[in-house]
Amino acid sequence: MTTTPRLHWWISLALLSLGGLMAMIFLGPRQSLPVLPRPPEEADVLRVAYAQKLLPDPHQRTFPVSAHNHFILCLWEPLVECDPATGEPRPAAAESWSWSPDRLALTLKLRADARWSNGDAVTAQDFERGWRRLLRQRMDVAQTLFALKNAEAFHRQTMTDPEQIGVKAIDLLTLRLELAQVRSTLVAELADPLLAPLHRDGAQALAGNAYVDDPGSLVTNGPFCLREANATGYRLQASPYYHGRAEVRLAGVRFIRANTSVAPLLLAAGVVDVVSPALGEDRPSPTNRAVRKETELVLAVNSIAFNVNRGPLRDVRVRQALALALDRAGPIARFNPGRMTPAWSWVPDMPGRTGLVLLREDGEEARRLLADAGYPAGRGFPILEMSLPLWMKPDPYPPDWTERWYRELGVRTHIIYEPASVRAQRMTPIGEYDVLYGNLIATVPDAGDLLSGFLWPAEYSETKWSDKEFARLMNEANRKTGAERLSLLEKAERLAMEAVPAVPMMFEQRQALLAAEVQGWYADPLARQSLKRLRLETTATMNSNPGPRL
Repeated sequence: MTTTPRLHWWISLALLSLGGLMAMIFLGPRQSLPVLPRPPEEADVLRVAYAQKLLPDPHQRTFPVSAHNHFILCLWEPLVECDPATGEPRPAAAESWSWSPDRLALTLKLRADARWSNGDAVTAQDFERGWRRLLRQRMDVAQTLFALKNAEAFHRQTMTDPEQIGVKAIDLLTLRLELAQVRSTLVAELADPLLAPLHRDGAQALAGNAYVDDPGSLVTNGPFCLREANATGYRLQASPYYHGRAEVRLAGVRFIRANTSVAPLLLAAGVVDVVSPALGEDRPSPTNRAVRKETELVLAVNSIAFNVNRGPLRDVRVRQALALALDRAGPIARFNPGRMTPAWSWVPDMPGRTGLVLLREDGEEARRLLADAGYPAGRGFPILEMSLPLWMKPDPYPPDWTERWYRELGVRTHIIYEPASVRAQRMTPIGEYDVLYGNLIATVPDAGDLLSGFLWPAEYSETKWSDKEFARLMNEANRKTGAERLSLLEKAERLAMEAVPAVPMMFEQRQALLAAEVQGWYADPLARQSLKRLRLETTATMNSNPGPRL
């Protein structure tokens, strides 16, 4: 009996995600199934699995962020990139930059050898065009540019002249940015994949998904260009015009769509080489393909937000009591051991800054504070209303935490799962809810990025909290660098955690699964690994050249 029918059965099984048969695999003998050999035409093609929908539109953001970033950074190159170890910006599409004496204007010089995938020169006008398009998108992505003069007003349509936005193409290779106020982290913020340029034909190619029928119509400035797009994924090939083409070791990248349970099977089967992020339980591989796991801390915070405009939540003692009564480690051990870690302040560890320990858990102190606020053992306390999106129904954490409030404090919570449109209507300046649970993701390796969430306008703020001293500290920090900035941000974080407008609950550790032949992977807290730095090596090559190279 040959192995060919069995091999086809195994690959078909993974691709079709037949749950019952998958269970049989995991219950059966381990490492008993063959690995599909890499096709000769894909000898230097990296194959990446992704679960949620990906769009080759640099001015949209899809989740999970890591898969989105990897895809966009294959096709597009922003002005700078951040060193994942230090957080410091380094040249990408821009070769240099300089500040005006008052630090309200930044001038960037673009690379003279930067080219679009059709050979056209990349110009400052292309960045101006792309950023104006970004400001016409949803607020959650458009706000990336709100540091620029008049950018927020243009997005809100209170100012309609795009010439008044603080981004100007001075000449073909010079871009000048004007700020609304001093912002010391601006250069690092320019590494955001959202801040990609747009070719003069780019908007037309993206409109109506025209690139599906004509991949070449999507002109991009990154290390790879689009070759094929369909419902199962994307094929990219190395761009012959990319300025760093000589350093790119891959001939192309394939993005293959597969749900989170099937992706590890495809990796084991030899169909894909990278699964990032890797979700779900760790299970023994049903093949002998060598696979390794890489882990990195995510620059994000999972938190419970209190609407400080509502009922008893106006009282800081109530918010402190609710924060003290929670249990972080217990639920994490039950639901996500090794994936999530308890959060004791708002900002996790990041390049150049160790996370603080500002919070604790103390049921006795929580009960004392609630009694002092007039609600001994929860008597007289109204039922809290927690609004969650429909897709969060399987999430075990909110029910566990709210049950903890009842056991420790006698405080009841009604969890409501609602469509996004209904929840959006609740986000008024006052807020028609008591409690929210969500995730805030940093876009720059700086503590101020996560802390700035407490400065959002009331219609977008989950907590509705504002504090003049907090705002002063944040504004002062934006005018400083180095140790002075870190000191001011620490004071701001301590102030926010004392006021408890939100309770940080968990930090995430992102995991990636890689085939052994994938070399050059590096940790990046913002999940912006540039796949152009990776390479594929055979076992023989790896033995003769041990260790990854960046």
